[in-house]
Amino acid sequence: MPELAEPRQQAILDLLNSGGHAVVSSLARQFAVSEMTIRRDLKLLESRGLAIRVHGGALAGEKSRFSSRLSSNSRAKAKAVAKFVPELPDQGCVYFDGSTTVLNLVRHLKGLTRLQVATNNIETFNRLAALRGPTPILIGGSLDIRTDNLIGPLALRSIEVLAFEKAFFSAWGLDAGVGLNEVTMEDAQVKDLVARRARQVYVALDHSKLGVVTAGTWDHGCGKSILATDIEPDDERVRPFRNVFSAII
Repeated sequence: MPELAEPRQQAILDLLNSGGHAVVSSLARQFAVSEMTIRRDLKLLESRGLAIRVHGGALAGEKSRFSSRLSSNSRAKAKAVAKFVPELPDQGCVYFDGSTTVLNLVRHLKGLTRLQVATNNIETFNRLAALRGPTPILIGGSLDIRTDNLIGPLALRSIEVLAFEKAFFSAWGLDAGVGLNEVTMEDAQVKDLVARRARQVYVALDHSKLGVVTAGTWDHGCGKSILATDIEPDDERVRPFRNVFSAII
């Protein structure tokens, strides 16, 4: 990797790599520069694939990769998405997004040979292919090394020729004002289209995602979507979202 011109930029990168994320206002105070200067630094780091800019700050470049997400809050993710196991159909076509949360559902599909499962994530596709069960469908597209998901015009064209009985998602964040959001706008675009082409939408989130805001937002379809978390549905932390989903479980 070429050396960074500013020692400050290297120091910011070191902070990102050690802590996973950083906030613009805090960085500006720490380095005694303007927030505009910090945003330029983060833009440069992002252009080199070293960081991902999000609302109010940035994430380490590797944090959104599939392997990093796989080990993050794994128990909470599994607990949240387990609530959707009874909703898995035994036939038709469903969609699994490229999240490590929804990945937990794959093992429950064994023996469901009349089911088709589409995904835009290669690891999810491979696990489906190794299972004696549904027919896996890999959505085409360009590989986004920020998330390890397939995105872009080809992915969108592939989705346009499919219809889904049910679509299962997670998200990077859920904010009462912004809604569901992802670290990349391209990933959000794919999820938005899938949700529009699905009869029913299921979103599983661990509680650490509540109140988080990142770059790309997507519409889950308020009247046809169900939210599951690892906390109880009457918990005050999910109260702001009770009118956003048709049900919370």
